[in-house]
Amino acid sequence: MKKDQGLIIVYTGSGKGKTTAALGLAFRAAGWGQKVAIIQFIKGFKNTGEWKIIERIPEIDIFQTFEDEKIGIGKPREEHKKPAADAMRLVEKIIKSKKYDVVILDEINNAVHYGLVEAGEIIKLTDAVPVGMTVVFTGRGASKELLNKADLVTEMKEIKHPYKLRIGAKKGIDY
Repeated sequence: MKKDQGLIIVYTGSGKGKTTAALGLAFRAAGWGQKVAIIQFIKGFKNTGEWKIIERIPEIDIFQTFEDEKIGIGKPREEHKKPAADAMRLVEKIIKSKKYDVVILDEINNAVHYGLVEAGEIIKLTDAVPVGMTVVFTGRGASKELLNKADLVTEMKEIKHPYKLRIGAKKGIDY
């Protein structure tokens, strides 16, 4: 088995926990002194628990290219197109730099699903990943092509969700 080979990891599905799983992986990698980059697509709200803790962890850098005052992602809007393109340019730059051991593309599957990012760009991206770098793709609706390229795929399946009981997002649990 090759320990130094990076992985392509996909966290997808309709259930909660995709970003949370990716953040857990980021914290684990940082604990071993690995450098982590998190690029958030569609999201633009920074007053979250993950931002507050990541600001205190020098091994993890987090980026957003969209500014928003709302917690919920919702359906992407026209104004998400330019920030998504900016995020893709940032991702390409980060991967080419080889500065990071782990690169997390948070909600990129949603960006592809809604046509903000071309599915073909994602596949080209997986081919450009240097040996030893792990890239994580999160978000609902991962494409079949991405699932086929991935080394690890986890699908989060919603069984029950408090939102359907009219229970709002909880600080420290949802953001």
